Parts: sequence; structure tokens; C-alpha cells
Amino acid sequence: MEEISKTNKKYLLGVKLIPHLNWRLNKVLDVFDSPEQAWSASEGELKYRLDISDKVARKIVLARKAINIEAEIEKYQSLNVEMISSEDKHYPKLLKEISSPPVMFVRGGLIKNYEYAVGVVGSRRASTYGKEFAYELSRKLSDLGVTIVSGAARGIDSAAHFGAISGKGGSIGVLGCGLDVVYPPENRKLYAELEQKGSLVSEYALGTQPLSQNFPARNRIISGLSEGIVVVEASEKSGALITADFALEQGREVMVVPGNVRSAVSKGCHKLIKQGACLIESVEDVIENLQLDSKIKIVKEVANANVELELSCEEKAILNCLEWEPKQVDQIVASVGIEMSKIAGLLTILEIKGIIKQDIGKNYLRVR
Repeated sequence: MEEISKTNKKYLLGVKLIPHLNWRLNKVLDVFDSPEQAWSASEGELKYRLDISDKVARKIVLARKAINIEAEIEKYQSLNVEMISSEDKHYPKLLKEISSPPVMFVRGGLIKNYEYAVGVVGSRRASTYGKEFAYELSRKLSDLGVTIVSGAARGIDSAAHFGAISGKGGSIGVLGCGLDVVYPPENRKLYAELEQKGSLVSEYALGTQPLSQNFPARNRIISGLSEGIVVVEASEKSGALITADFALEQGREVMVVPGNVRSAVSKGCHKLIKQGACLIESVEDVIENLQLDSKIKIVKEVANANVELELSCEEKAILNCLEWEPKQVDQIVASVGIEMSKIAGLLTILEIKGIIKQDIGKNYLRVR
């Protein structure tokens, strides 16, 4: 298919800026020969071709009169925002395969040239362990050249993005709002890094607020861009389960990290496993499930976490005590039999080595 012309892209932007046309975008592009024709259609034409009421057709025409397309184009360009459709040669191949591929607004160039991507999603109210797992898994996959896709939300999403942008594969953040709206507000730094080292993408026009109804549609793009998705932590009503549903519909692999059976953020994960999702425990599991070993061009040892660290007997005793559940300092002291004054220094050393992390309430958690 030929790449969309500059003129048609101009009017496609205009069509997307009119809510009553954007909501029906697939039908609009189907019944009109071009975006320009849709943009210039009369009330009668709009009513007939789109099967809409006089009132809606009138609203479309009034909205059109209020839009200065040239000024809008300048605004998008000034913010380094580009629009891509499935007719563009750089449009992601996997996303083009899904039902009704979206027209997207983009910041950052990775979306145009990434090779292989894995979606990593999960709870906004993630545990320290869940965030650490998402970070490490994403970092290791990214070191192998795999791009990580997520939703730039709190919790697992943010951890996955930060892990990924430190590696060669980079990361793509899919938003449920306009690219000029930072949500959640504390992710301003993440937005900036994704624009520089990856991509931010959204099917929503600038200024669109993060309304709850936007996020299920956003999730289909996360799975659509990816070879498969990994769910790290998810409650029974988590949006990550919606992403998993879309992934299955799109023929993508769904992989799940098991969690604590007593934890609310593990309920959704275990439900997916019971339904047949692949249980994964490591980056090797992801690579095997997606058969990425034959595709990845970078020759690198994937089991970095398994490299033996030089640890003292006391440090090993603390690690054996912690295992993978957080414990308070007095519990550690009671278990390993080392005086409190010495435990504090050993815990600090293990934190510096990146093996443990302090959680809320001075609990310590093993992360490697």
C-alpha cells in the first residue's frame, strides 16, 4: 500500500480532531475515498454515509469550522509530535495485523525501527518485589535488544520502562491520554526519557485527559505492538487482565509471573495461569516461550543474575534468611544470630551490591 500523502495526512489530523468523526474513524475511512473528502463532506453527505442524525452531522460541521488545520499542524510539530497510520511505511508490522490498526500520535523514533518487543504490564499498586522483578526482567531483555512496551502507569509499568531504557532495546510507552498530558504527574521524568531513548505513543489527540474509558483501548495497542506480554502482578480486576485478553485475541503469547497466594495483586496472575497462560520465572523463560533465541542478534549472557557474587558467610546467612519475603531487622537478627550493630552494616553492603532492598517500615527484601 502506498504511503499516505501529505495532503491526506493533513486532513486525517483534522478528522481525528473532531470527536464525532474520530469515534467512528474506521467507518469514516471506509465510506469516504480519502480523509480530505471526509473533511469537506456536507451535512447531508455525513448523515447519509455515516448513518447519523441531523444533530450529529450539524455538530461535525460546526466543529470543523472551529478548527484551523494549519495552526494545529504547527502546534503538533512544535511539540515534536508526528502522526502515523497503517499506510505509513514505518508503521509497526505487528500492530498492522490487529483488527482496526489505530492512527497514532508519536514522540520519539523507536516506534519506527524496533525489531522485537515484549509487553510488560501489571498492577499500579505493585509490591516492592513485583517492581524489582519487572525492572530486572525488562533490563535483561533490553540488554539483548528486545524493546519493552508498557503503559507508563504507576507500579509495574514504570518499573518496566525504567529497566528497559537502560539497555539497547529501549522502551515504548503507550498512553491513555494526549502526549502533552503527563499521567501520573510523577512520571514527568519517565516521559522525557522515553521520548529521548524510545517512544511515547497515543491514539488520542493533544490535550486529551486520562479518562477511564481510554485505557482499555490503550491496552490493545500494548499487546498489538508486542510478540507477547508478561503480567507481573495483577488483581482480579486489573487492567493488565484486559491486556491479556487482547493479547489472546491477537494471537500473542501470554506469560505470567506467579506471586504470593495470599496477596491480592497475585489473584489475577494465578487466574491466568489456571486458564493456561505460561508461567515464567526468568528472562530465559520469556525467550524460550517466544522463540526469540533464534531472532536476537546480540550475543550476550542472559543469566547475569546467576553470576556468583563474592559474599561473606554472614552475608550469605542473611540472604538465606530473607529468601524472597520481606523481613524486619529484628527477625533477621533472631534468625542469623548476629548482633544488631553488625547487621546494620551488612544490610547496607548488600543494598549497595544490589542484592536486597529496603521496603516500607524498614523491612528488607531480597531482589536477586
